[in-house]
Amino acid sequence: MTAVLAVAHVAGELAPLVKVGGLADMVGALSLEQARRGHRVTVAIPAYRSTELPSGWRRHDLGETEVAWGMGKEPARFEALEAPGTGAGTLRVLRVAHAGDRRFFDRPGVYDDPTTGEGYADNAERFLFFCRAALAGLERLGERFDILHAHDHQAAWAVCFARTHEADDPAWDGVATVMTIHNLGYQGIYDSWVLALAGFGSEVFYPASAFEYWGRVNFMKVGLAFADMLSTVSPGYAREIQTSGEFGFGLEGVLARRERDLRGILNGIDVEVWNPATDPHLPARYDAAHLDGKAAVRAALLRACGFPENAVPVVGMVSRLVEQKGFDLIEQARVELLKLEARYVVLGTGTPRYMEALRALAAAHPERVHYRAAHDEPFAHLIEGGADLFLMPSRYEPCGLNQMYSLRYGTVPVVRATGGLADTVSEFHPLTRKGTGFLFQRFDPGDMVAALRRAIAIYRQPELWRALQRNGMAEDFSWSRSAVEYDRLYAEARAKVARGEARTMERVRQSV
Repeated sequence: MTAVLAVAHVAGELAPLVKVGGLADMVGALSLEQARRGHRVTVAIPAYRSTELPSGWRRHDLGETEVAWGMGKEPARFEALEAPGTGAGTLRVLRVAHAGDRRFFDRPGVYDDPTTGEGYADNAERFLFFCRAALAGLERLGERFDILHAHDHQAAWAVCFARTHEADDPAWDGVATVMTIHNLGYQGIYDSWVLALAGFGSEVFYPASAFEYWGRVNFMKVGLAFADMLSTVSPGYAREIQTSGEFGFGLEGVLARRERDLRGILNGIDVEVWNPATDPHLPARYDAAHLDGKAAVRAALLRACGFPENAVPVVGMVSRLVEQKGFDLIEQARVELLKLEARYVVLGTGTPRYMEALRALAAAHPERVHYRAAHDEPFAHLIEGGADLFLMPSRYEPCGLNQMYSLRYGTVPVVRATGGLADTVSEFHPLTRKGTGFLFQRFDPGDMVAALRRAIAIYRQPELWRALQRNGMAEDFSWSRSAVEYDRLYAEARAKVARGEARTMERVRQSV
């Protein structure tokens, strides 16, 4: 029987309240599953203007306080949100607002200014304040926490503050700290003046210290140094980020030195939201034993895209349009892709260059390419249910969720063999009829097109295709499995603290 724990998550986003990407999905699903398992879970997030409160949630004003900020103080205001029906445990959300003149979070967008598409110039201050204020808000709840779990660089300073400025506070006495890396491509690198705002002097800023990174301060590195245990979102990515700069983005040495404390835990998916047998966004329902309904969903997708109904396979993509997701391969291979007997439907926004390239392709080939520049949840479900193939040619992919959605929906993934994609998709072999999709190794447009050709060849053989679909639909990517792994990670972190091996300032200094 797993011990009941008081767990505090600190994160920059949380589904269903505020979402930019997979980080929100992971924190939302993990915290809910932990509550279902009996834990007392609190998630601290910034009080963004765009936060949407679902029906049934309750609000409680927790008042205002001042938190240390450089040589002075800044006002913070807190609100507790309680989620309904979480099972044996409890789930609440702590919204952390900045009540000072600059109102760090009461503005459009989350990380970026929507008017420019660029990150806010004061993001260093915004998320440094969030981490300091989040601890103050959690302390006001009057609960002693067993686990402090920070997510990505926006929350990284929380584990540092718990072991330095707040170490004597009863709320953090004996707490075990965990840091999860969701995407090492985003680290939060800023000039060294931020240390003064964090309450640290120049004596901690020296080459190779936890606070120094090529003459600047790296928020991610601070979290990696001070957390008792580290995790990332797939076993494959955990290996990759220790081995080379291609995946480690300059922190591979830091991670290699903490190899014994790093775990790769594959994200799960919400199997209630992503279920073709009950999905309200689909015009027909189906499961592995009754795949006929998928044909009706496919027909609806073709109509939505303006494609004629025929046996040409449909290749779907739902993605941010950024270099990491492999859209430069799509650009380079566009002529060869159009030579394939396939149609393409893409949903997403991102880098203007990729958006314009897709608009041009769709305009030139309206019967072959459909592009929708939007965040459209119903259409995303229609693509997952109605497409025959799902393409994810990522340069790197910490975990990836869409390939797992696709497998559950009988939509066969074609992916690059990296990170979580390689952990969740296996190459289909026609002779053994084992495998769930198609992979390519090199980040190369020719290799991507070759993988699509293999997939289309199997699509033309209905008996093999049905076997392949059912293989994928039999996979289990539920969060219940992943939550067990986090319970084990928490147990390791708590054991380290019990042995006197907590990552204090002194221990961090000694480990450099």
